[in-house]
Amino acid sequence: MKRTIILSVALFLAAAQAGAQERITYEVRYARPGDTRVHVNIELPQPLGSPQTLIMPRAIPMGYGEQAYDRYVENVRAFGPENQFLLVERADGPRWTIGRRGRLKRVSYEVDLARMEREVLNGGDASKVRPKYAGLLGYSVFAYIEGQEDKPIRLRVDGPKDWPVFSTLAPAAPPANASVTAEAENFYALADSQIVMGPAVTITKLEATVPLFVITYSEGAVDAQLLGKLGLDAFQKVIAYFGSAPFRHYSIVQEFLKPIASDHQYALSMEHMQSGTFTLDVKLAITSASSESDQTRVLYNFAHHIAHSWIPKRAYGEGYFPFRWELAPVFDSIWFSEGFAQYAAMDALASALPETEAAKFRERMIEMRFRSTLAEMPAFLRQMPLVKVSRIASTRYGEDFRTGRTVFSRGGLMAAEMDARIREQSKGTKRLQDALRYLMEWSGKEKRAFRMEELPAIFKEATGVETRDVLEKWLQPMKE
Repeated sequence: MKRTIILSVALFLAAAQAGAQERITYEVRYARPGDTRVHVNIELPQPLGSPQTLIMPRAIPMGYGEQAYDRYVENVRAFGPENQFLLVERADGPRWTIGRRGRLKRVSYEVDLARMEREVLNGGDASKVRPKYAGLLGYSVFAYIEGQEDKPIRLRVDGPKDWPVFSTLAPAAPPANASVTAEAENFYALADSQIVMGPAVTITKLEATVPLFVITYSEGAVDAQLLGKLGLDAFQKVIAYFGSAPFRHYSIVQEFLKPIASDHQYALSMEHMQSGTFTLDVKLAITSASSESDQTRVLYNFAHHIAHSWIPKRAYGEGYFPFRWELAPVFDSIWFSEGFAQYAAMDALASALPETEAAKFRERMIEMRFRSTLAEMPAFLRQMPLVKVSRIASTRYGEDFRTGRTVFSRGGLMAAEMDARIREQSKGTKRLQDALRYLMEWSGKEKRAFRMEELPAIFKEATGVETRDVLEKWLQPMKE
C-alpha cells in the first residue's frame, strides 16, 4: 500500500511537472518608476522550427474597432535553444517573421507605453504609466506566436521594488510584493486580462457570491469606499439576475484620469471575461459629494459592463469566437450583445426594488438610455436594417458613436418589447430573464454561437412565448 501511495504521488507530480513544462511562459518587467517602456519575454516549452510568425493584436475583443498596437512594439529579438540570435524581419500587418533557419525558443520585445497613450485618443484603449502607477491592458502589450494561441500560459509580472503588482488573472489584496504569477487557459484569456501596479493604487477585496476586487487609481479626489460599495451592489444584482457566476473572481479596474491632451477622450468602459476596465475623466470621479443621479450613473455603468461577462462573453452571436486579433471582425448581432446586455443590467437593478418601483425604474431607464438616445440619431441610421447598422458599427462603434448608440438602442428596445410580451402572455410567471438564463445553459451545452434565426426558438423553449415577430420587426428599417 505504501509503495502504491508513493507511486501515485510520483505520477501526479510528474504529470503536473509535464503540464507546467508545456505552458508558454510570458514574463513582463516594468523595471523602474517613470519608465516609459515595458519589457515582455515569451518562452516556448519546446523549440519550434523556423520560420515562425510573431503577431501583435490590432483588434480588441468587443472593442468594435482597431488599434495598431504593433506601432509601439520595439526591439523585437528572437533566440534559439542555445540563446543564439535568430533573424527577425518586419512583415505586412502586425507581424514579424522569425528565423529563416534554426529553431525558435524565445522572443523578447519592448512596448512604448508613453507613445501609445499619446497616439491612442480613446483612453480606454491604451495602457498608461505614471510616476506611481502603471496600468497595462493585455491586448496592448502581449503578442503571440502564430499557431500557439490555444496553448496554456504561465505569466510572471515584475514591477519596481516595493510596488504592489496586481493581475486580474490571479487577484489578491493587498499584494505582498513587487511580483505576481498567474496562469491563463490560452492567449485569449491572457490578452483579455489586465495588470495594475504602483503605490498610488487602492486595492480592495469585497466578499460577494464570488470574490470581487475593486482597483482604483485617481488623479483627483475619489471616495474609493463608496466606489466599491456601488461596484459590489451592481455585481451582486447582476449575478442574481443571471442566477450564477461564470467566473471564480471578478475585478473592477477603475481609472479617473486627467486628459493628457485636449483631443483625448475618457468615456467608454470595456468588459472582459472576468473583469471590467473603467477609464473615465477625473471630473466624473465619485466622491462623498456626488449626487444620487451620479451614483446611479456609476451603478448602471458597472452593471452594464459586468453583464457583458454573460452577454456576449458566454452567450454570443456568430463572429465573436474564435476571435481574430489582426482585423476587427464584422458582426450581425451587436444589437443583441449591447442592447440585451444593457437591458439585462437595468432589469437586474430594478429586480431588487418593489414591483411598482421596479416598473418605474425600468421605464425611466428605457426612456433615457434607449428611446431618447435613438430619437437623437440621424434618420438615415434609423432607416437602415438593423443588421446593416450592426455591421457598420463593428468597426466604428466608438469612433462614430452614432452607430454604437443606434445599434444598442434598437436592440434594447427589442429586448424591452420581448420582456413585456413574455410577462403578459405568461401572466407574470415568465420574463426575459428566464429566456436569457436558458440561453446561457444552451450556450454552455452547445459550445457555439447561436444563429440569429435560432434566438426566438430558444426563448420560446424557456418561456413558452413566441417572440419571432418582435425580432423581425426590430430587424427592419424603422418607420418615421
